[in-house]
Amino acid sequence: MKKTKYNIVVFSDDDGCHRQFRITSRSLQVAAGVVGTGFIVLAGLALVAYKNFSHKDEYLKVVDENAQLHEANERYLSATIEIEKKLKHFQEKTTKLAQLVDADTALMGSGGIGGADVFAEEELNQFLRYDLGLLRRRTELLQSELDDVERDFVTKSEILESTPSIMPTQGWISSTFNYRKDPFTKRRTWHNGLDISCPTGTPIYAPARGKISYRGYQGGFGNLIEINHGNGITTKYAHLSKFNVSKGQMVKRGDLIGFVGNTGRSTAPHLHYEVHKNDKAVNPRKFIFDESLTY
Repeated sequence: MKKTKYNIVVFSDDDGCHRQFRITSRSLQVAAGVVGTGFIVLAGLALVAYKNFSHKDEYLKVVDENAQLHEANERYLSATIEIEKKLKHFQEKTTKLAQLVDADTALMGSGGIGGADVFAEEELNQFLRYDLGLLRRRTELLQSELDDVERDFVTKSEILESTPSIMPTQGWISSTFNYRKDPFTKRRTWHNGLDISCPTGTPIYAPARGKISYRGYQGGFGNLIEINHGNGITTKYAHLSKFNVSKGQMVKRGDLIGFVGNTGRSTAPHLHYEVHKNDKAVNPRKFIFDESLTY
């Protein structure tokens, strides 16, 4: 087959010269193939570059999401540590409250909780489903309620410590809080306390915590001690032979304050014991839980 030939003439605008090129159809086809191949290669490279750029955006997005998840995990771990500390604080408080009420049994269901490193990935993912904000609020509410209970226990404990509850000395009750025949006038008169008969020198103990508000000799009471227990309660101890406390001294239940005697208006050794509530004499037996017991 005869090959087709093409003449290409190129003219110059400057000098009017021209150049002539002769190209066969075969050469033209080869040139077209080269150009086409180059275009395809460039298009492929452009496509690869585009995909790489797109994947880079996705990669950066994944990296950012991972960073956010890591930050969230750190916050949750911090929250669990905080809650763990509060739960430990609750356990300590409940133990303290149990001691205040003289509890003999151990706390039930108060097993220890490990540190944050005990959270495996699966456990952590499960925990993250909880609303830690709600859990924290409930924890704070529980802490507030527990604080109120503790304050109530402490207040009641202090009141109990300051409330007379034992016999101040050992002996037998010869006169009660009632009318009686006066041993001197033989008339029927009111008796404001308990007379506890016992030998001279028998120890006398404070029935509750308080402050010695009086210690001295006072008319028919003879040697007298008064204790201010607070909450409007005072107690009196009359006819003592000796004192073992000073005015202004703080005493607690069971402290030795003096000794039974026969001083003042008395016919025999005994302790005259009175309890006053808001400056009014009341029956001391209401403040003795067991008359067979002193301290």
